[in-house]
Amino acid sequence: MWLEETTVLDNALITMEHLYKTGTVKIRLRRLMNEQSYFEIGYSINKIKTEVLANADFDDDEEFEQEQHKSEILKFTLSMSDIDDHKRQLTFCNVDLQENMFYKKILLNEQLKLLKIVENIFGILVKLEMAGHPEYQLRQEDFEIHDRTGKQLESIQFSILFI
Repeated sequence: MWLEETTVLDNALITMEHLYKTGTVKIRLRRLMNEQSYFEIGYSINKIKTEVLANADFDDDEEFEQEQHKSEILKFTLSMSDIDDHKRQLTFCNVDLQENMFYKKILLNEQLKLLKIVENIFGILVKLEMAGHPEYQLRQEDFEIHDRTGKQLESIQFSILFI
């Protein structure tokens, strides 16, 4: 997804933020059906709409305005070529950053490492598929890459209560 009116760095950081929040990797092994195996990364963005509603129940000319917030979930999918483009964005941003922005350099490097890990997992599964391993033919794998710290913390707290 390319956001208008943002720099390349801002776009890369915003995309990775949403990948960290809601990202899932879908790996599809399809060579047995004479199709290309692939992976894609899906993520979503919560878009909040604000509507102003006018209330006509007042006697005088004053209008009572009420804001109503509606949440809409926008889903995006990054194909393998989109992921390559995103990695190029991250790499160029990392090179162009000034020396005093070392926190952003660390963030960009960690994001590149995450995408490299996803590619390595895909590569291993494709090698197993091409070697003819029966467990890795026509396989579909879905992995969550988003932050699950809150969920883990809740389960740890729940188990501590019963010890």
